[in-house]
Amino acid sequence: MGNLLDALGVDFKMVIIQAAGFLLLLVLMKKFLFGKIKDVIKARADEIKARYKRSEDDRAEAERLKEAYLQKSVKADEAAEAKIEEAVVKAKDISDAMIKEAHQAVADEKARAQTGMEMERKKALAEVRNQVVDLTILSTTRLIKQSTNRKTAEKLVDDVIRGVGKLS
Repeated sequence: MGNLLDALGVDFKMVIIQAAGFLLLLVLMKKFLFGKIKDVIKARADEIKARYKRSEDDRAEAERLKEAYLQKSVKADEAAEAKIEEAVVKAKDISDAMIKEAHQAVADEKARAQTGMEMERKKALAEVRNQVVDLTILSTTRLIKQSTNRKTAEKLVDDVIRGVGKLS
């Protein structure tokens, strides 16, 4: 085997020197280069993990905010509905009060009209009484001017009484 290596031009001394140089280079690279590369790769991996965690946290926060928004939206809808119901009830109360006032005004006006009609009726009756008195005086005066015939006097009094009966 030694001849074969010599035939190929392999020098053991050179192979050992190159192997030692390679090992020295490997040790130096491990000490100075691989540590830094490993630190850079580790920093990059940590950064990626941190971004992924922030992304998950942001997604969870977005879900929480969405849920809070939906709850607030439901509460706002309920509050709006309650206010609408309250306004409807208030409007109904106002409407009922207005209707009651209108009915009261109509009843008051009716009572005033009834009172006015009663007063007019009393005035008319008073006027009729005055006329009856005037007619009585007139008939009495005529009775006196005519003869004092009893039959004629009774007839005149009966006519006056019938006239008064028709007026009232």
